[in-house]
Formats: sequence, C-alpha cells, structure tokens
Amino acid sequence: MALFFYGKTGMVVGHGIKSLCMALQKKLLVVDDEEDFCRLIVLMLQQDAFKVECAFTLKDAAQKLEEDHPAILLLDNNLPDGTGIDFLVRSKTKLPVGHVILITADSSEQLKQRARDAGVLFLSKPFGLTRIREMIKEIS
Repeated sequence: MALFFYGKTGMVVGHGIKSLCMALQKKLLVVDDEEDFCRLIVLMLQQDAFKVECAFTLKDAAQKLEEDHPAILLLDNNLPDGTGIDFLVRSKTKLPVGHVILITADSSEQLKQRARDAGVLFLSKPFGLTRIREMIKEIS
C-alpha cells in the first residue's frame, strides 16, 4: 500500500511506509573524534528512532550540518581541528540545528559560562549513557 504525505510546502514529499518513517525520524549529529563513542551513541539512539550521523572533525561536522540539518548536535569540545565551543561561537548564526549539547572533560566555570552564553547545554565527562539519553529526550 502506498502512502502519500505532504511537506511544509504542501507538495508530496514521499510515499510508502519507509519514506514516512524516515521523514518522522529526528536527525542527530554526533561530533567526536572517538569512533567507539560515536558507534555506541548511534546504536543507542537508533533504538529511540533517531537518525544518527557521526563526524570526527569540525570540518566534517560543518559539511554534515549543511547537508543534513539535524535537530540535535552532540558536540565534543576537544577535537583534532579545534574546540567545539569556538566552533559554536564562530558559526552560531549559521548553524542549522535546533539544540546543541557540548560534551567535555573540562568542567571549568569559564567553559560552562561560554556554553551558557552560546545557548547550549553542557555535559561533563564522565557520564552514563542514561544521562545523555535523558538530555536528548528532554530537548527532542
């Protein structure tokens, strides 16, 4: 059975159950240079009906943000090509993302303040997977 649905413009944007399910999935981009962490987050959040992509550098993140427009950005602060907070401050007005969670082992008050000033949530390492899942559910 074919199923048609309408996008914001009123145009038919897909058909079939698979297309509808893909359209309803919230997109999430994980930016972290630890590939095992990314794989773990992907597995966990796909169970929660998220479409999860990973980027391992800020350069890759910028490209994926432009292409995919995720609803949530999960961003490590210390990456090979810069810091997540500096990336956010530089590109905040251009970011096509709804919510940002900055992940870092640096829990200094200065960094927390910069995160608040940038309008992003702050998550200190180490953290449990249930904590990150709760934060994502709260903002999605």
